[in-house]
Order: sequence, then C-alpha cells, then structure tokens
Amino acid sequence: MAVRKVSVETTLTIVSAQPYVQEAMNKKLGRWENEGWVGVKHRDILRCLRSLGPPHERPVGKPPRYLAKRAARAQVTGVWDMTLPTGMTLPGLRLQGNRQKIFYRSIREEKTEKLRARPSTANKLKVIRDAVYDTFGREVTDAQIWNSLLAKDFLPRPSQFFWKCVHNAHKVGSYWTHIPDCGDRATCRDCGEPEDLEHILVRCESPGREMIWAAAKTLWLERQKTWPEILYHFIQFSLAVTLSLGTILGCGLAEFRDSRGKIDRGAQRLYRVLISESAYLIWRLRNERVIDRDGEPASEEEIVNKFKFTINQRLQMDRLLANRPRRGKLPKLPPKLVLATWSGIMDNEHSLPTDWLGEPRVLVGNRAFPPRTPFRQDENQGIG
Repeated sequence: MAVRKVSVETTLTIVSAQPYVQEAMNKKLGRWENEGWVGVKHRDILRCLRSLGPPHERPVGKPPRYLAKRAARAQVTGVWDMTLPTGMTLPGLRLQGNRQKIFYRSIREEKTEKLRARPSTANKLKVIRDAVYDTFGREVTDAQIWNSLLAKDFLPRPSQFFWKCVHNAHKVGSYWTHIPDCGDRATCRDCGEPEDLEHILVRCESPGREMIWAAAKTLWLERQKTWPEILYHFIQFSLAVTLSLGTILGCGLAEFRDSRGKIDRGAQRLYRVLISESAYLIWRLRNERVIDRDGEPASEEEIVNKFKFTINQRLQMDRLLANRPRRGKLPKLPPKLVLATWSGIMDNEHSLPTDWLGEPRVLVGNRAFPPRTPFRQDENQGIG
C-alpha cells in the first residue's frame, strides 16, 4: 500500500495486491524516471504518480487484497485527470549514471513506434491465436506469442526460424514471383503447388516431412495419451492448413496438466522440443533438397539418422547442463526438470537407473520408427 500527499488538504491513497504495483510505487519510480521510463508497463499512469511527490508507506489494518477488491467494487464518482503538470517531469532520460543497454532500448523503442504494422505478420499472429485456442483452449495475446518464441526450451536456431515464420520473412513461395526468371522457384517440384511455409511443414509429399512428424508423434505417445493434432481434417482444406501452421508456430504456448490439474512442466518441455526440432529439421531437409541437391530428396536412412541425431543431441545437452558442476555451483538446468522431460521415452529405460543423468550413454528414438526400416542400425554411430 502506498499513500501520496497531493496537497495539504488532499491525500491520494492507492491500494493494490499486485507485487508489481507495490514495488513500483515504493521503490522503482525514481530509477524509472532517470531511465526515461524505457520499457516500463503503464508508464503514463506511473509518470503522473511520480509527479505527485514521494510516497509514504504505512501499515493498514486489513490486507491490501481485501481493500483492493472493495475499492474495485465501489462506484467511481469521477475521472482522475492523468495530464502531467507543466514542469513537473522532464522528458528523456539522464545521460549520467545510466547503463548502455538503457540507451539501446530507448533507441529501439523510438524506432519501433514509427514502424508500420505488416499485414503478413498480423495475419500469422491471428492464425496462431486461433490455433492455440482451438487446440489448447487458451486465449493468448500478441505479446504472449512473441514471448513464447523466446522460451528457454527452444534452441537459438529453431527460435529464429519460428520468428521468421511469424514475420513471413523466408524466401519461399510468392517471394520469387516478383523476381524475373525466378518464378519457377515459387512452386514445389514434387507437388506442383505453391511452396509456402504451410506447404513445406504440413502438406509437402517429398520424403521426410511425414516421417518426421510420425516419429515425433510416436515418441510423444510413449508417455502421453493424446497427441495434439497438427493437421485438422476439415472439409475446407485451406482452413486445415491455416490451423495446422498456427499449432506448430504456437507450440511454445501449449499447456499440459497432470492428474491433479497442475501444469506438467516435463510434458510441456518435451512437446516444445519435439515440435521445434522437428519443424526446423523439415526446413533443413527442404533446403538441402532444393538448394544443395537440385531437387534430389534424402534417403530414408538419412532422414531417420538425422532425426535421431537431432533428438539425441538435445538429450545429451540437457544431461550435461543438469549435472552439477564443481565448486558447489547450481546446475544450468534443474535435474528434476530434465528427468521429467525425457523419462518414459528412453531406449532400454528398464535397464537404466532412476537417476540416469550421470550415465555415459543414454539414447532415445529407436522406437520412433517402425521395425520395417530396410537398413541395419549400427550401434557405434552414436545416434541411437
């Protein structure tokens, strides 16, 4: 709770149960004013409160949450004038004592405000919002979508790939139709359809895409009962494509709950890993086929090995980051989270100890492909 003395006769009392508001009112307003309010939420309101003078904290008899609820239910008798008093605040930020990243954020913030909204980006954001709501029953905002692309469960390259997908910045499909003598690149050689991202990740009949999604689904069903369908079977095929692409790009917003109704962090992280790595691998296979091999697809053996290597690389990375380093420092990843992510889909898991993080060789992915694979697996390849 914060009390501000507006004048001799008037005292403004602000009651809030949110820690953000309490900490802002009592501790951070001075620092934010020096930093020019860069990146501060609700800065228009907070700047007005800062102009009223320093706050005075005092204890209250009833908890702030109760007082905040009672104030919210009360009738509003007037509208508070949020106009900044003349001469009470200075524009910009202080040059002395500020950090370099504050200046960079200020420059980026000013440039961002001048940017125009891109119709293709707005369309992709709507596609993701609709898909997340239809698949997981969640209503999300654009800010949540952008933040989900920066989730720590994504590696940098898949995260960058998703970011470019939302901005429709990849040089595929209609990008080539406006360039002379390059119109044939806009069409998929194998399917004869426009080769946009929806086609590459969902519909393309070239070898690799269907195998990778089937392998990811098989691994997921080793520990979960249902697989959030990436392809919806509606009568209108265009609607199916739109929703499926939104489900892939919105995988960072997926939520899974256990039997007690709590968020299953291990399942959520495994889903993000499988979807992001599979989508990025499909993109890499497409680039190798179109750019490096002049349309010649990869063999089934190569596709299987690349998928197993990709998943096992994430597994080994998690295992190394979860091992406690020397000198008593905490691990980079919580060991319980890594165990919750990969347990249930490991190869020969019955022969592994409960805590297998210290084992020299743990693999995953053998059960992701049917046993009819027409080539022999070599155990010494290190890819599962």
